[in-house]
Amino acid sequence: MSIKKNAGSIAVFILLFVISFIFIIPFIWTMLTSLKPDEEIYSSVLTFLPVNPYLGHYTGIFTKLGNFFKYFTNSVVVSFWSVLFNVLFAATLGYSFSKFQYWGRDLFLGFVLLIITLPYVIYLIPIYIMQSRFDLIDTRLGLILPYIATNLPMSVFIMRGQFNGVPNEMMEAARIDGAGQWQTFSRVMLPIVKPGIATVIIMTFISVWGEFTYARTLCTTAKSQTLAVGITFLRDEAASWQYGTLTATIILSLIPVLAIFLSMQKYFIKGIMAGAVKG
Repeated sequence: MSIKKNAGSIAVFILLFVISFIFIIPFIWTMLTSLKPDEEIYSSVLTFLPVNPYLGHYTGIFTKLGNFFKYFTNSVVVSFWSVLFNVLFAATLGYSFSKFQYWGRDLFLGFVLLIITLPYVIYLIPIYIMQSRFDLIDTRLGLILPYIATNLPMSVFIMRGQFNGVPNEMMEAARIDGAGQWQTFSRVMLPIVKPGIATVIIMTFISVWGEFTYARTLCTTAKSQTLAVGITFLRDEAASWQYGTLTATIILSLIPVLAIFLSMQKYFIKGIMAGAVKG
């Protein structure tokens, strides 16, 4: 029995390793390509590891993509405010849907769930028309507002589930101790749902940081365009991709995503584990 159990564990480990390797191969290939000189990248002989490691593509980003810092700054600013307000609204709305009874609550919740089923691209034309009338085209605010709106329904659904897992007795105990509504929410409830908040932060940041459709349509100049759009301008005079600089830019653009995930993975994994146990 023990031998069969060990064999099963080994088989599961091998399967998970193979699946993980398949998912990580594109990242590894991109990183290694960014370290190859152009003659290796465009050579007819395919090589996996760089024969002569080359860092020139990373330094060349700032010359070949002159507005790199502007694109990067726009991405940071737009992502920061989108994540901040999305977490704030999702936490308050999720708390309201979970812990309070009022007229229309189920109707509003059903509306939120309906929005989740719709692709966010269908809102692009109405949003463009609205922003044209309010002079929000080609502004950071014109990106932040749609990003908050499109990410909010799923975030509310996640936070509602987190608050559903908190016993109502904790709210009652806090009120008995003299805590008001805001103190109960901010000092008692929020610390308990940190895994949910971390999940919302990670999901929203990844969604906003790499979003292209809205950023390309609603922003027309480098004044407000994000890095996801700026990368597409890495073409030479013949309109061909500069793969060395392109891969180096992609690797740099992934650093903030990895930083966010690694800094919050403890809460993120804890939230997944808690959900599995409750399920």
